[in-house]
Amino acid sequence: MNVRELTKSVLTLPWAISMFGVQQVTNLMASPPSNERMAGAAKAFDVVSDATAQQLEGWLKQTYQVGNAVQRTLVDLLTLHAPQIDSSALMRTAAELQSGPMFQALVKYGLPPVGWIDSLLVSRKDAPAVAQEFANKLYVITLVTQVHSQLGLHDGDATPLPDLVLKAGDVETFPRLWAIEGLGNYAGDRALAASGDGHLISGLLSDPSAALLPPWSLTMLHAGIGMSFAKHVLKRLDAASAPDAVRAAIEEFVSLCRRSSREGYAGAALESLGLATRTLYPNLTRLLDVHIPDVEPELHGYFWHGAGRAMYFDPMNMLPSVNAPWRAIRRLDEEAPHDLARRNVLSGLAWALTVVNMRHPLIMETFLQHHGQLAAMNDAFVNGVTSALLMRYDTTREDAHIAPFVHHVPHDGDPLLASLWEQVITAPCERALRDEYADLAGSRRLEQLFHDRSAQ
Repeated sequence: MNVRELTKSVLTLPWAISMFGVQQVTNLMASPPSNERMAGAAKAFDVVSDATAQQLEGWLKQTYQVGNAVQRTLVDLLTLHAPQIDSSALMRTAAELQSGPMFQALVKYGLPPVGWIDSLLVSRKDAPAVAQEFANKLYVITLVTQVHSQLGLHDGDATPLPDLVLKAGDVETFPRLWAIEGLGNYAGDRALAASGDGHLISGLLSDPSAALLPPWSLTMLHAGIGMSFAKHVLKRLDAASAPDAVRAAIEEFVSLCRRSSREGYAGAALESLGLATRTLYPNLTRLLDVHIPDVEPELHGYFWHGAGRAMYFDPMNMLPSVNAPWRAIRRLDEEAPHDLARRNVLSGLAWALTVVNMRHPLIMETFLQHHGQLAAMNDAFVNGVTSALLMRYDTTREDAHIAPFVHHVPHDGDPLLASLWEQVITAPCERALRDEYADLAGSRRLEQLFHDRSAQ
């Protein structure tokens, strides 16, 4: 084809699309609108949109998918309807785009207005807390996705991991936790790329080359390599995978984690399987739950704890209007098929709620106003709070937000809420800092912070 024919084709496309739009408007205006007529027009528009999208490749296709999801969400919100989002597809696309400028611009400039519009649906009493929580989630997402640029990481970088951790040590205390987790994920991805299939990977955090890693970095480095290994095995599965294939994937994941973990830290890596599954492949959650007990029973609680953390960041649970009361709590029974799952999901939710919002105790205060009875009656919730606090203390014990969170006094002067805060937050956290941390660290059992241990 020569340039003349190409030019004709280029000019034909916008003309055809314009006439298509006119045709649909004409059809709608030809007689009084009806649901059937509007549905037919919507289907016609979708057919043309899908045909166009099929011609896109690489980052352009991914950008289209994210932009399409955002604009559909905005329309739902502006018409006061709950957004209809394929959260797993959105999260997988976001994971691929996360270090790119389009995703960063979306998180920084696109989502805050969405949150503001959505916050108009929340009562005035709860709005400040849930709006701040939405902002905090976006901030953590930004921290996680900017690790590469913040630390100067790039493909093919052979800088030893201890040197990278030393650089991350200069990051402020609050974001440092996620920088370290991101480094662990980067180290896992780098090792997988070098090995090809992963079978030769061992000793990432335990061999002599890792001996210089500072103790404060170990929990979240293990969580990071676990996320890398989880993504590696999950991408080969789907809902129709044979039982043997599912069990083989679980075995490979556990082997990768254990071969690269230090004594007492493997659980931090294992928990990431639940986080990755519930975030990126939620249709596989129940499938893995069925087979995990036969392959690695110890993984089971860690898996559901990670799933609880993922529920907290689920796009369907992020917007202010689905909190106060928190939708994730309402979905506990739907998400968790048995008691072990329910306890660990609740613990994982509390874990994420605490670590993300520790700088703003008002958010936990508002949560307790709506779910105080559940928190007070479930040791698993308290376990999640104290485990998150100890993990934060282990990673950045100099962080200035730990003590104010523990000793926060609810602002509205409600004596029942003050008593509840003392029961659920202050007393358990003081006890954990005074007694439990030294025991867990001294006996090399800090992995216990990544599952519900209240029933033990």
